[in-house]
Amino acid sequence: MDVGFDWGLDQPAHPAAARAAHEDVDGSPPEQLPEVRELTGQGWQLAPDAPGYVFLPAVWPSELRTWVPDRATRYEQWYEQDPKTHRVIGEQTVRCSGESRNETDNDHDWSLERVGITGRPRRRLWLLKPPPGYASVDEVLNEVWRRAQQQASARR
Repeated sequence: MDVGFDWGLDQPAHPAAARAAHEDVDGSPPEQLPEVRELTGQGWQLAPDAPGYVFLPAVWPSELRTWVPDRATRYEQWYEQDPKTHRVIGEQTVRCSGESRNETDNDHDWSLERVGITGRPRRRLWLLKPPPGYASVDEVLNEVWRRAQQQASARR
């Protein structure tokens, strides 16, 4: 069975991106971007960015997804540990470099390619709406997980 994945390559960015393009967003994480705030006010939800969920926009119904260019700032935590006790003796939040972001994107692409999902466009913030009957994207994901667990139990 050949499964197609639709990354919306021909789907233009949501018009909210153009309306907010002039606003300074230096230092803003994704949820604080003006275009994301506008869209979440209309019922859109940022797609989960956890590594296990980066495929969601490719399988989500196209009419229930949109995207804006990713111009958000990312941060990472740096920890220093005592070599003997492994206790954290210092930590610092730093802005992610372009190199670090590319490394993360490469890791996501590699993971997706291992299961046959290719062509993920980079530098997009995806926003999703839940299908009718669901209150949130998380509720959809919880239902999928519940059904997968039921099917796994039934096979045992």
